[in-house]
Amino acid sequence: MGAGRMADVQLEDADGPAPPDAPAPEPARARRARALLRRWWPLPVAGAVAVVAWQVAADARAESAAEALRATPGVISSTVTAPLDATWVASPELASALYGGVRTPSGLVAGLVPGDPSEPVRVHGVDPATGAEVWRVDVADPPADLTTRDLGCESGTDGPARTLWCVLTDYGAESGEPTSTRLVEVHLGDHAVRTERDLDPGAAATVVGGTLVVGTPGEDAVRLVATDAGTEEPRWAADVPAPLAPGPVSAWLTRAGSHVLVSAAGATWAVDAETGSVQAGGSGVGVVRGDRLVEQLGSSRTLLLGTDGTGTGEADGQVQLMAPDDGSAPGVLVVEVADGSLQRLLRGVDATTGEVLWERPSDGMAPTNRVLLDGVLYGGGGTTLWAVDAATGEERWTAEGGMLDDYRLITDGVHLLRVERSPDDGGPVLAAYDLGSGRAAWTTPLPPGVDGVWTQAGYLYGQGEDGVVVLR
Repeated sequence: MGAGRMADVQLEDADGPAPPDAPAPEPARARRARALLRRWWPLPVAGAVAVVAWQVAADARAESAAEALRATPGVISSTVTAPLDATWVASPELASALYGGVRTPSGLVAGLVPGDPSEPVRVHGVDPATGAEVWRVDVADPPADLTTRDLGCESGTDGPARTLWCVLTDYGAESGEPTSTRLVEVHLGDHAVRTERDLDPGAAATVVGGTLVVGTPGEDAVRLVATDAGTEEPRWAADVPAPLAPGPVSAWLTRAGSHVLVSAAGATWAVDAETGSVQAGGSGVGVVRGDRLVEQLGSSRTLLLGTDGTGTGEADGQVQLMAPDDGSAPGVLVVEVADGSLQRLLRGVDATTGEVLWERPSDGMAPTNRVLLDGVLYGGGGTTLWAVDAATGEERWTAEGGMLDDYRLITDGVHLLRVERSPDDGGPVLAAYDLGSGRAAWTTPLPPGVDGVWTQAGYLYGQGEDGVVVLR
């Protein structure tokens, strides 16, 4: 045989059975694939772990963002899920305290409950998670031989309150004139009345921070006297040159931001709570976002008066209020303008000059149907929901939902929530939409007998003919 060549040789074993056939050689492509698989098999698993880790991180970021939004009053303090669990509040009196009360540092809600005329006037501390009474304190004895008692309480702050200041005015059964007015300071930590003082009959009081302002009506003017709420040390005195307009005593002197508002002579006067200077007066004076004073002249025009009443800007239309509103995009006011259409126009305007920054068709809904959080304005009407950049008007998203049944728009920092009509039976359902995309998240029926929702102290409540329920 020549060098480099091999001959096929067949070997036979004459003494035993033939060995089994050897497996066929594995194709080269399969061998390479198997080798690569052995070498790189951890990668798909690591990729799956990375996807899970990314999702966990994304969920953590979303929850962190939601918690930041929940620092804003009016935002529900935990994520609402379906189905809803309902706990009925024990009594209409406690429901009244929840609805009109103030938050306390301990997490309760404290509110004035008039109760039966034969019983004392009380302030109740209520657990907002259950609607159960935790404590109560008597503020005044039952009225004697009186037909009317006017009641009102204020805390002087938008955040958790340590004190309630309650004004009680009794009216004569025959004359209908105020016979006595009493100011009662209730400490919400001690659950006790701290001080009481008699005011001139028909006087009113409000608190702005640490300043207590007492207003006394006269024939030609309203006299305002401010003292330190804690020490009673005098601070300032001022006159609003207008007679008091008829109406309940507790309604004509109120706080709005850092301003004292006096309703007199068919107009509202704004007074600086620090100095007593009269800042503005007119039939449409009010305080809007950023503690800014405005005067709305009918439905067509709004004067932008700044925080001290000296502003000279103007804007077409009426300023809209948002709730919740975290104060982001502080230089922007939202106004609604009549343009001849049923929907009207919604505009963002410069809060100082009134310059139009953006506009879009409005939804024709009530102001409670708009929310402003983290620079984004949310709204909706009919079957639609939308979100735009509050500073530029750039659309973030528009979504289709069910038919709106209640104007109120609510958020838990994760979803927009609103009451809609069920397409099956027309009953009220709570619908949730993703805050970031508008995507429908879930829909669930409201408990039987509940037809509306509202929020207080970070909790969601349902309202019906039979009372109030805590919803979770």
